[in-house]
Amino acid sequence: MAVARAVLVLLASSAQAWMPDANARIHVKYGDETSEQFAGNTTGPNHFRILDRDDFSLLVGGRSTVYNLSLYDLSENIDQRLEWQSTDAHRELCQLKGKSADECQNYLRVAARAQGRLLVCGTNAFKPMCRRYARHPPNHHLEEFDGTGRCPYSPQHNSTAIFTDGQLYTATAADFSGTDPLIYREPVRTEHSDLRLLNDPSFVGAVASTSHVYFFYRETAVEFMNCGKAVYSRVARVCINDKGGPHTFSDRWTSFLKTRLNCSIPGEYPFYFDEIQATTEIINGIYGNGGNRNDILYAVFTTPQNAIGGSAVCAFAMRDILDAFDGSFKGQESMNSNWLQLEKEKLPHPQPGACVEDSRTLADSTVNFIKTHPLMDKAVPSFLARPILIRVSLQYRFSAIAIHPQVQSMNGNKFDVMYVGTDDGRVIKAVNVASNEGVFDASVEEYSKNPVRTAVISEVQVLPPGVPIRQMHVALTTEKLIVASGDIIRAVSLSHCTNVQSCRECVALQDPHCAWDSKQQQCSWVGNRQFPNPERFLQNVEYGKTDICNKLPALLPNDRHSNRSPATKKPTQSESNLRHKPDDIQNEILIEVVETNVMSEEKNVNNNKHETDLLTVEAAEGNIYSAQALLTAVVASCLVTLMVGFVIGYLFSRRFRHPFFTDTSPFNEQHNHLNRLNPLETPLNVNSGYMPPRSKNVNMVANVCPLAKQDNLHIELGKDRALDLRNSTESLDKDLKCGTLQKVKKTYI
Repeated sequence: MAVARAVLVLLASSAQAWMPDANARIHVKYGDETSEQFAGNTTGPNHFRILDRDDFSLLVGGRSTVYNLSLYDLSENIDQRLEWQSTDAHRELCQLKGKSADECQNYLRVAARAQGRLLVCGTNAFKPMCRRYARHPPNHHLEEFDGTGRCPYSPQHNSTAIFTDGQLYTATAADFSGTDPLIYREPVRTEHSDLRLLNDPSFVGAVASTSHVYFFYRETAVEFMNCGKAVYSRVARVCINDKGGPHTFSDRWTSFLKTRLNCSIPGEYPFYFDEIQATTEIINGIYGNGGNRNDILYAVFTTPQNAIGGSAVCAFAMRDILDAFDGSFKGQESMNSNWLQLEKEKLPHPQPGACVEDSRTLADSTVNFIKTHPLMDKAVPSFLARPILIRVSLQYRFSAIAIHPQVQSMNGNKFDVMYVGTDDGRVIKAVNVASNEGVFDASVEEYSKNPVRTAVISEVQVLPPGVPIRQMHVALTTEKLIVASGDIIRAVSLSHCTNVQSCRECVALQDPHCAWDSKQQQCSWVGNRQFPNPERFLQNVEYGKTDICNKLPALLPNDRHSNRSPATKKPTQSESNLRHKPDDIQNEILIEVVETNVMSEEKNVNNNKHETDLLTVEAAEGNIYSAQALLTAVVASCLVTLMVGFVIGYLFSRRFRHPFFTDTSPFNEQHNHLNRLNPLETPLNVNSGYMPPRSKNVNMVANVCPLAKQDNLHIELGKDRALDLRNSTESLDKDLKCGTLQKVKKTYI
């Protein structure tokens, strides 16, 4: 019993920690939605990468080409196409080094526009080169120079670049084998082959502020170099005004610092999503009920490839990143010591890594300290103290993210709408509908601030199944989502309001982009638009219910779980066609949508409202049941199962037990003592160890002729005739003649 209780407690705690978000309200299969598409060069792999963008166009780097695409329909402005082929000599040398013909092409990876000129860098058959172009004509380059440190050698290498303050900052690999990672801004870079700074990193993004540039990547943790291997997600920082150090450090960063990003499910034993895959730009928005503005960014994380297929979206506040870099450092006394927090007394002055007016005047001790102690002690916590979106799937992991920031709903609240791409071509749309609740005060307990209540709105198969999404971008001017893979770029709608047909379904989407138009009787797009008569449109992003649609008051957060009465709903033909379930839905841990049909108390036949407005539907959130309720349900189910099993087992034992165990006498006592059953009289096919003493009345026929048929008792017990003769008395055998039958009653004990 104690073991069973422990198992139940473990299951309940695990269920609470691993409670994934609700299933999407809308499912769209691949090919069910028309969308614009750009394929580029079809003769070989393109390895597309979105290099730059503005309000109307998109620069996409591919194989020997930079494409200028219109955001409206992804049509190419051919006049602005830039072509740059590698030379025959470079391609031949590349293939002599063991690379394939497809790899030995020029894949454009970096582009930056400034002062009427365009800087472009490409892999150039594993010999990176850069060019500066005049804007008109586009194919006339002004100069060409070495691209080492600015562009990766391989088109598949994870690298990133950002152009800010007139300078290009890159994070890539600076050698043919990809074993010399660096963060570079001419002429300053990180140390060569120093595992304490960069240990096999995979760069995924970069953002810039007024004074710093931040790089996001995953790497083998320096803390585990001596006792195993673990991958951590990092954010590194350098100062924009860093000019390098004194003397021999003139081409080395004096401000390089890094720390860990913590995206985990909180609890007594937190579960970490350790591998960052993509980030967004910095978003300035209002979060919580205090009306304060915060600069945050979103990132997607996954578990390692050899672990459970888990993915999560976490947000991070820039102020928390600054606090981590202004805190304590990690250090170890020797190579075999643990990494621990350093005492403040051991820190040089000024604070290592701080931005100074002229870094070339820093003392050598300060620069050496940064070289040996680049890691900060404090990790950057998640902005909302927990992930915003979680998926556990055997079929896919998160791979990209884009945000439509601060979409204003009909009641004036603003929400960040998330678009999360997966490595099998899906786009999941979700929103934290509780982003306007809670407080952002460090004194408030972690679990009571920054609430998370995520509504998963839709799941769309944008690319063919199995094709990973590499990048995504929200084009606000065209209200399209740009989705890029290695060889396909598509533009899809930001929302699927028209996929639902009733008021209750439209409101239940909890989509800031959608509202029910009571005049047109349809679910309409309202994202960030101003309407002269907002009362015409019905929307409730926070709770997904409205009195006008379903005649019931909107439930409070605490009532959503207690007042829920599950029921089944027979979908209409249109609903079954529009709400497609993915084929692998059984391979995901999901909380299904629970719908309840409640008829209105009084139906007015003269009312012209849509018939489905008389029904109530409530879409389930991720946390339907608490851990206590789950534990109670499991225990009750076990007890009921045990009782039913006991009763059924007892009835079956009474019905099918062997006839030898049947006791026909009302009392277990001896009625006659003519004879006792000795061991030889025990039935041969019965285990004597399981034969209890018993009384049994047997009617026998004695003195039967030898040719007469044996009685039933002899047949049943398998006895021979010799055994039967022992069971009759000698005097009786002598007196009775052959053919004379007489019934004798004996009792076996």
